[in-house]
Amino acid sequence: MDLSSIIIGVIAVICGLRVFLTQSRARKLLYLCCLNFCIAALIALYIKSPMGSLAAIVYLISSTLSSNAIAYTLEQMKKME
Repeated sequence: MDLSSIIIGVIAVICGLRVFLTQSRARKLLYLCCLNFCIAALIALYIKSPMGSLAAIVYLISSTLSSNAIAYTLEQMKKME
């Protein structure tokens, strides 16, 4: 296990804890977005095969789409307030 995997893992754990501990819905969505990117990076770092790369690319694309949904939701929440 290399240093970059450990750092990304620590960031993922912190983001996971913050999702459960934060009261604000908007902040929860941001931490969830960060957690998705950490998981995509860990998939790419741990599985060192073409199939692992493909899985990481697919997860990254889907997490990017969810990030866009999160950004849209945050904008809609600002309009409501």
